[in-house]
Amino acid sequence: MADRDGTGGGSGGGPGDAAASPPTPASDPPTAPAAPAAPAARQQAVEPDAESPVSDPEPGASADADSKNIVCMVGAGISTSAGIPDFRSPGTGLYSNLQSYNLPYPEAIFEIRFFKKHPEPFFALARELYPGQFKPTVCHYFMRLLQDKGLLLRCYTQNIDTLERVAGLDPELLVEAHGTFFTSHCLRPSCRQRYSLAWMRERIFSSLVPKCEKCQGLVKPDIVFFGESLPARFFTLLESDFEKVDLLIIMGTSLQVQPFASLISRVPTNTPRLLINKEKTGQGDPLMSLMGFGGMDFDSDKAYRDVAWLGDCDSGCLALAELLGWKEELEELVRREHAAIDAKAGDRDGDPPQKHRGHEDKDGGSPKKSLGDKEKTQSDPKKSLGDKAKAEKDPKKPQGDKEKTQNDPEKSQGGQ
Repeated sequence: MADRDGTGGGSGGGPGDAAASPPTPASDPPTAPAAPAAPAARQQAVEPDAESPVSDPEPGASADADSKNIVCMVGAGISTSAGIPDFRSPGTGLYSNLQSYNLPYPEAIFEIRFFKKHPEPFFALARELYPGQFKPTVCHYFMRLLQDKGLLLRCYTQNIDTLERVAGLDPELLVEAHGTFFTSHCLRPSCRQRYSLAWMRERIFSSLVPKCEKCQGLVKPDIVFFGESLPARFFTLLESDFEKVDLLIIMGTSLQVQPFASLISRVPTNTPRLLINKEKTGQGDPLMSLMGFGGMDFDSDKAYRDVAWLGDCDSGCLALAELLGWKEELEELVRREHAAIDAKAGDRDGDPPQKHRGHEDKDGGSPKKSLGDKEKTQSDPKKSLGDKAKAEKDPKKPQGDKEKTQNDPEKSQGGQ
């Protein structure tokens, strides 16, 4: 599965990506989202606030008033509030809780060679993580708003939970870098018969190892395991997408898995990059930065385009939506879509609508509680992002090799 890399994934903002696929670890409200204001564009000075979760922007940068080609890079951290664990968070991550599967080492469950010989552990785990048991989070629906407003150029996800699709993202605007559960194929090269999500689900929940109806070969969901290449679509689209992007939003990923993590350095040098995450990540070595291979720079004297909003991803998206004048629209979208999912589940089961796993079980499904409730581990968005009294920087300011082979099947479903 795609690796939900995660060291801090938590409610959608951890560096870990939720049960995702496994690639190789590497070291007047605006009508369009205004690009995170570059320091030079700010007319009013603010004093630094020690408690602010946003890095202090530096003077000297310029940015267009509006962003119309937004690329989102997401990992497991955007799905943890739905109840899906990330991979790497100590204690709570997937890799820390696989003892019952008697694996030689945790990552083996996502290694293609191990899977071909011993598929049972993976399919047992798949029953716990299978799509259809979880609802999209506020973060997923924020990206849906970007799409509906014609602002989303593409979403690159490490996750394999398919929640982007459930949230209504157009498959054409989606790049599932670490694959997906949505389709499956027979592993025999001479066959490669394709199977649907429903077909695979029936077998997994019947505790059967899925076998091809045509040749009796082993059938695997189309998620990227360690030792497999990323989908061709990933490499095909990134070339054009990352030339046009005018705002990069990175959410819920530790940026430890390549080649996904390298995308942050492919954006134009004047493109702002916004990180919404539990902790700062993607920072590069200063010397390598001088050579053009650096990562994010939030704190140095030369920082000019990178902004970090630290906290869970749902709260960060709610805060950004509030700054854009979209907060009520986003909350209503979440309520409406979750109600539709519950109604569909009730019709299917013949019982009253059931709650899917996730934050709704704890707070009644209120997006306000899952994202903006101060008592729920996240500060008031106004205080953390837009309040002058808090001297917070406006989080609108983000930016930024192609390894054809991926050895780490991390997928966010996980924040890689």
